[in-house]
Amino acid sequence: MFRQTMISTVVAALVALGVSYASLRGDLFRRSVDVPTVVGATVDTARTALDQGGLLLVVGEDREDTAAPPGQIISQRPLPGSKLHQGESVNVVVARSPTLVKVPGVVGQLLTEARIRLEKAHLTINSVVEQTHPTLGVGMVIGQSMAEGAEVRAGTGLELKVSKGADTVTVPAVVGKGLSKAKELLTQAGLTVGQVRYASNDDRSPGVVLEQKPAANQALGKGMAVDLVVNSD
Repeated sequence: MFRQTMISTVVAALVALGVSYASLRGDLFRRSVDVPTVVGATVDTARTALDQGGLLLVVGEDREDTAAPPGQIISQRPLPGSKLHQGESVNVVVARSPTLVKVPGVVGQLLTEARIRLEKAHLTINSVVEQTHPTLGVGMVIGQSMAEGAEVRAGTGLELKVSKGADTVTVPAVVGKGLSKAKELLTQAGLTVGQVRYASNDDRSPGVVLEQKPAANQALGKGMAVDLVVNSD
């Protein structure tokens, strides 16, 4: 019984040794080749080049890349010049087209609302520039760096211009002034003349301002208009 056990053990050891030897012999007799450069090539071209050396091409992943055309290999492992045995693999990363999204229009929205809308479109805000605006209130978007509907890469950042309110001035009193003088005073104050209407008032001199809107001494956004009613001749 002991003898049979010993024989079995020896046979098993010889079998294992034979397998290891066969495996070792296979590695020893497989030809070693230099890994060629495949970065910059297409997958088909790279596969042909590797086949000539007995190597395999494995596409590990595709990655967005704006510097390379879609389908071009942008990296490889092992690096060119490395040694591999025939039958081994070279792993590559292939460029793919970036994902494009449409820019939404956010002018006229509050900054918080604009941020949410841009995030839903897979865009971001790079910077916010505050400017005065005669009509749009504080925190309202008054401009965006990319036009609504433009197609850009997902993740692109926009610059937004946001209102910090009107640059206000005090409305001067122009009632009782001649129209020319009223225009001069309004211009000097940083305002403009809006609608001019005419009415008749026998108690006032012809051509003088009878009414103004807004009234004198009110705060008004710089550049905004003051409407006038002028006494007809």
